[in-house]
Amino acid sequence: MFYWVNYEFHDGSEERNKYIITLNCSVNEFPLTIILPTSKDDGAFYSNQKNLIDCVVIKTGESEFFTYKDNNTIVDLRNINTEDQSIIEAVHDEGELQFQGILEQELQDRITKAIKDSLTIEEYLIDKYLCR
Repeated sequence: MFYWVNYEFHDGSEERNKYIITLNCSVNEFPLTIILPTSKDDGAFYSNQKNLIDCVVIKTGESEFFTYKDNNTIVDLRNINTEDQSIIEAVHDEGELQFQGILEQELQDRITKAIKDSLTIEEYLIDKYLCR
């Protein structure tokens, strides 16, 4: 689990501090494959059950990292990105990419199962994300 200060979204829409979950199979493997969890589950999008397909919901108190009082955290597997080595090295050197610790095993297992059972991720990407 990492905390990325001033993460710039790929669509250029905004810059925001974000927790990121990495899916790489080994240390120093690039590009870095990351999931961008969101705590914005109080809006209309995630309140619709069909929009939770391929999502893992982390309830308040289930993780030391996601501690938002009134919102669950959504790990949306449709929001997986890659970041090139040069970007990772630059933000790390600037102190903007900060290692936070290891995500709780139970949550790792839920994310792994969701990837394995995914309805929207292509099979070759499922194999890649699961290090097969």
